Amino acid sequence: MLKKRSGILAKHCCLFSFTLLIIAAFILGKGVTPAIAAKKVDVQKAIVSLVDINNATQKELEGIKGVGAATAKKIIAGRPYKSVDELSKAGIKPKAIDAMKPFVTVGNAPVAPVTEKATKAVTKATAPVTAAATDLTNATNKVKTTTKSAAAKLVPGTKININTADQTMIEKLPEIGPVKAKAIIDGRPYNSIEDVMKVKGIKGKTFDAIKDYIVVK
Repeated sequence: MLKKRSGILAKHCCLFSFTLLIIAAFILGKGVTPAIAAKKVDVQKAIVSLVDINNATQKELEGIKGVGAATAKKIIAGRPYKSVDELSKAGIKPKAIDAMKPFVTVGNAPVAPVTEKATKAVTKATAPVTAAATDLTNATNKVKTTTKSAAAKLVPGTKININTADQTMIEKLPEIGPVKAKAIIDGRPYNSIEDVMKVKGIKGKTFDAIKDYIVVK
């Protein structure tokens, strides 16, 4: 009888202990889960709040742990950066850079807008080249004009047969251009040099200028 009671009591003790273990596990599990979740949220917040050293404002940079106004100005002056370690070129010490790494990131540097000052500088720089090109063009045109005038000038004593000469040759006569030269050709034949005055525009001053250079043989 006593042995039977001892067995029942032992069973009750085991059941009670097992129940306590389940309760303890539940309580501990409930406490650990929120802690892990909170830690995960903190990590996510840290990732989201990373400060971009290439684009952050002075105020945002000053919000980084260990960064003051002077350091923030140095960071801005040294932009752009390809990596956080390049902060050293802005005069930031390695120890300070290591301290900032968990809180910063490196984004693409913004494209600097073309300022009015830069535009004026480019214009000023290209002005001499433009002027030189203009001078060269003017000089070339002057040479062409001079060459044409020299070619058109006939040697005294030269005679051009206005009944047989081609347009290029007739254009060499004084006061005669392409239009008048074609008109002279269209008015052929001529029995005398005076007949050329029947052509429109070949009268008075123009005829006087060409009469010593033309023949009708």
